[in-house]
Amino acid sequence: MAETLNPTPPHTDMRLQTEASRQYANPRRFVFTTALPLLYPVFVLCCIFLISLGGCASGLSAMAAEAGVVWCANDEYSVYGDVVSVLLPTHAVQYRAVRPFDQLAQGAAVEAFDIQAIPALEAHIAAYWYPHYLATVVIAVDRSRTEANISSWSNLPDAEEAVGMSTTIVNSEMLMGAIAYGLEGEGFRLDKTVELLAALGEKGHFVADSFSPPILICFDYQAEEMIRRGSDMEIIIPAEGTLTYEKGLLSNTELVFDADVDGMLLGAGFRLVDGRAAEGFYSNAAAYAGVMRMKDYRHFATVCQDAIRLLRQNVLRIRLYSSKDGRQHQLFVMVYMIIVVAWVSITTYRVLRSDIRLSVLLTGGLLLGWSIVRLIKYQVSVAEVVDRHLWYSYYLFQMALPLVLLWLACIIDKPDGQISSPTWYRAVAICSGLVFFLILTNDLHFLAFPLDPGNPNWTTDYGYGPVYYVSLAISFLSLLAGLGLLIVKSRGQIRKAGLLLPFAFILLLAAYCYGYVHRIPIAWESDLTMVVAVFAFFVYETIIRIGLIPVNSRYAAFFSHSPLGIQITDLSGAIALQAATAAAYALRADTFAAALASSPSPVQFDEDTLLFVSGVTGGYMLWYEDISDLNRLHRDMEESVRNLEVANLVLAEEEKIRRALDAENARTQLMSQLETEITNHTVRLSTMIEQLEMVMDKPKATARIMLLLCYLKRRCNLFFREREATVLPRGELTLYLDEMAEIAAFSPVQVIVADSLTWDIPVRFATLLYDFFYNVVYWATWLDDLRILVFLASEGGRILLRMLPSEDAHSFRMDRGLEASIATAGGLYEVKDIDDDAVGFVLSFPGGGDEIV
Repeated sequence: MAETLNPTPPHTDMRLQTEASRQYANPRRFVFTTALPLLYPVFVLCCIFLISLGGCASGLSAMAAEAGVVWCANDEYSVYGDVVSVLLPTHAVQYRAVRPFDQLAQGAAVEAFDIQAIPALEAHIAAYWYPHYLATVVIAVDRSRTEANISSWSNLPDAEEAVGMSTTIVNSEMLMGAIAYGLEGEGFRLDKTVELLAALGEKGHFVADSFSPPILICFDYQAEEMIRRGSDMEIIIPAEGTLTYEKGLLSNTELVFDADVDGMLLGAGFRLVDGRAAEGFYSNAAAYAGVMRMKDYRHFATVCQDAIRLLRQNVLRIRLYSSKDGRQHQLFVMVYMIIVVAWVSITTYRVLRSDIRLSVLLTGGLLLGWSIVRLIKYQVSVAEVVDRHLWYSYYLFQMALPLVLLWLACIIDKPDGQISSPTWYRAVAICSGLVFFLILTNDLHFLAFPLDPGNPNWTTDYGYGPVYYVSLAISFLSLLAGLGLLIVKSRGQIRKAGLLLPFAFILLLAAYCYGYVHRIPIAWESDLTMVVAVFAFFVYETIIRIGLIPVNSRYAAFFSHSPLGIQITDLSGAIALQAATAAAYALRADTFAAALASSPSPVQFDEDTLLFVSGVTGGYMLWYEDISDLNRLHRDMEESVRNLEVANLVLAEEEKIRRALDAENARTQLMSQLETEITNHTVRLSTMIEQLEMVMDKPKATARIMLLLCYLKRRCNLFFREREATVLPRGELTLYLDEMAEIAAFSPVQVIVADSLTWDIPVRFATLLYDFFYNVVYWATWLDDLRILVFLASEGGRILLRMLPSEDAHSFRMDRGLEASIATAGGLYEVKDIDDDAVGFVLSFPGGGDEIV
């Protein structure tokens, strides 16, 4: 043994002293081990705050100056900015790809669509809206370059010509929304629009962000401006229909226009919001009569928020391996952070050495800190200098990750708890810190990232300087050095079959960094933060798997499943590892001292157990031998009978518990089935209640909530009736329908229910009839003053529910889940045209009379 045994054990109870308890007993070590990783994000933010004070001040000054600025869209074929400069001579007109709400927050007026402006007014983000002209989505065809016969959206794939369209976020939403309206009507979605554009993309005829193709999907004012510049453009209003939007200025301050607004706009070739256009412009003015103005802004925003994602994924075929829009960009990071926390938790559980656990915690802290800074960066839109410094701060985490592995390689062969590092490692860490400081102060010298802070597109129009390449070199050299040290120090326990894996991942990481620097799409369009983190996972996990980092998870499993009652303690007697069979033994200090004194002979631990103690390096090994079999030979038949009686009691208690568990499982299964059937409705009810204050027609919205409450109550009742009985009395379903009809009257929807049933109804059929009745009534609440005649009858051996609305009901769509349930139950659903303007619904099921089983 390395140390002399202490024959006198401590006078304390050693049963609960574990590695974890010793760590918590040292507050400074515990704080250093667990809290240090959390300080990294705080450190970065403090650095950014101190360095950015000057930049923030200038940013605030710029905000004050924005009060006299009008931001117009950077549209090549629009002269609206020139008109605004005349109408508002006291304001400076500037151009860029406008983000309206960011510019509004800085005090400027912005050019915006009504789709953006109206919700902004309702949310009190803006105070004044000045709609000036109409922007109708049209098809523009250059007749000097093509004779293609185009009259509708559907003709575009057959034209066999290149079709150009803007794919910026705002324009893509407006253009695709108009196409979707034309193809699908007011309740449009983007499915058919994506199919149409994807068909163009498959043929190579879709051209993004260009006005050069002979066919354009654009706004009419852009086509008219091209005509004014000499192009032979034909403006086509698609036969299926399109949308027109209002455009104008959105502001938080009142704007005073100096000139004749209408005259200036008409002279510049714009159509006013009342539809007027100057003579000589818009030669196909009659076709605008059927153009729809968008009014349901909520529906538009809900449907078109996925426009850019669908366009990139299905049409442009870009970003196939990364997030495709802002929502995915943030959601992926949330999932990634969950994975980081899970990996850190699992890995620290597998490792017994505190210094290795510290390296895992540091790695996890760096990965989480990097993600937190990234999330903060994407929320900053006021001062671009802060945005840039948050980006620069990424390199603290990127450079620190290899240093953690290098530090672990330095101390891996030293005793646990010795966390000091050699001098050369400190020099590497200091150099890394200096390089990071140069990156963080890039705005002073631009040696890391040459860029123009005044360029609005500086986030993409930047290069890489020598400091950046030095940071990459230090990171990769530290990573390779750490891996090499681990191989040298762990050469006796390496699994050679997997030795190439960490080097392969490092090589892939280097290839990825090369692709990112050189803007290769598969790398450039990905998220650097998450990709580097994934490679960190792979490198760290593979070096654990091949034995470069010792983990003791199998030791604990070995001792836990050992049939021997064995324990290993340190010199003080605190238990480090023990078998499950030894966990029941409560070792006292006097017993431990007696065992040490009599070693190697055993001592009597209790009546049926002998305790043995043997010294090992750094502690003791204790094991217990059971002599109960010898003692059992001396017991008489009375003890055997007593054991049988105890066994019978245990079996009886077990049977009682089993019955209780079976009953509880049955109740749990029943409630799970009920939750499955009504969970979607309860979620929708919660949403409707939360949005009640925002809706315009509160009486109707309240009536819909009352209808859903009534439906949930009766639906639960029918759910339990299905499990208690096979049929429902014929009058009871009519009462349910009358109840819902009374509530529907508040919407107001008039429902009259008539009943001529001659037999009771199977409960399952009654449930489906009630579900269908609610679907129709709920649909009716969205229409004005609808009346519905309802007739419940039994004819020809079938149960029928007839519903006759007072207006055209072709817009009704049954819930797909209900439609499948009706088909499964053998029901028949029909939509019947009664005359030219009346449509009725008929839902029937087989059964009735003696046919009910």
